[in-house]
Amino acid sequence: MNRSVKSLFIISAAALMLAGCGDVAEDGFTQAQLDAFIEEDYEDTSDTSSPDISAVEGDTAAGADTAGTDTVSGADDNDTEIQAENDPERVEYIGGLTYEEYEALSLEEQDALRDAERKKVTPPYEDSILPEYRELYDYNNAVIGYIYIDGTVIDAPVLQTLADYEYYLHRDIDGRESEPGCIILDADSEIGIGTRADGYLEGYEPTTIQLVHGHNMRNGTMFGSLLKYADESYADRHSIIQYDSIYEHRTYEVICAFYSQIYPEDSDDFKYYNYNQLDTEEEYEYWRENIDNMALYIRDVESGWGDEYIILSTCAYQVEDGRFAVVGVRTQ
Repeated sequence: MNRSVKSLFIISAAALMLAGCGDVAEDGFTQAQLDAFIEEDYEDTSDTSSPDISAVEGDTAAGADTAGTDTVSGADDNDTEIQAENDPERVEYIGGLTYEEYEALSLEEQDALRDAERKKVTPPYEDSILPEYRELYDYNNAVIGYIYIDGTVIDAPVLQTLADYEYYLHRDIDGRESEPGCIILDADSEIGIGTRADGYLEGYEPTTIQLVHGHNMRNGTMFGSLLKYADESYADRHSIIQYDSIYEHRTYEVICAFYSQIYPEDSDDFKYYNYNQLDTEEEYEYWRENIDNMALYIRDVESGWGDEYIILSTCAYQVEDGRFAVVGVRTQ
């Protein structure tokens, strides 16, 4: 069973928040408020050698990082090292922990650990960041990719914050309050560090599914035009999704689109927003069967077990807490 399904209640809440709806708001932080907010965060993260705008992730995120790091570091690190020396068969998964030890952590601890470990390993890969994304990444380290669909308004960076799921839900890339927010990668999706050609960093390979959330804005921005994919002919004309990581160019082709909704946590309904990683062919077949059953159409695109997928998700209004999603398969 994948981790997303086992962590149902948290991810359901995250999906509900991240795929929310909205309209453009004119109000935002004043510059004085933002400066004070940033200053306060710098104090909380004073061990950071060179503060940048990614520090504007709020006290909640900083607190979660600190709490999570305390939980999986310090004295525990010594214990892990001793265990590793005494057990040559020990296979570490992330942060010195085995997969079983990692799974035993709470969701908050897992996210804090992943966030802390990612920050440790990302600097050695900074020289591999694509030139066109260098400036964006330097401006805000929460930028992990970019999405572009030719002939549409979808043309924006993709951000991800693990310790604070909803930080960029109603903030722009500067951290200022903004109703459109940003396009966000689900907290339980991993975009991957490195490239497919040269190999990904172990433990940071892309998850099977890239679950990307964006607001359905009335003015058409963000994912406001996504519902046009309900029309198969529109999908045929705009079938290529360019979804890059900051390290490599990636291309996906649209397979299908469907309407769904956020279901009660205890319901048996298929919840597409809970799926990020498909570890077995059986899991894939179950996921794919349900996706195909919901699909408004299925384009003739080759795909199957072992492929990488993307789901673009936004809110819709066919039912209460409605959702609309577009599914694509990676082709390059």
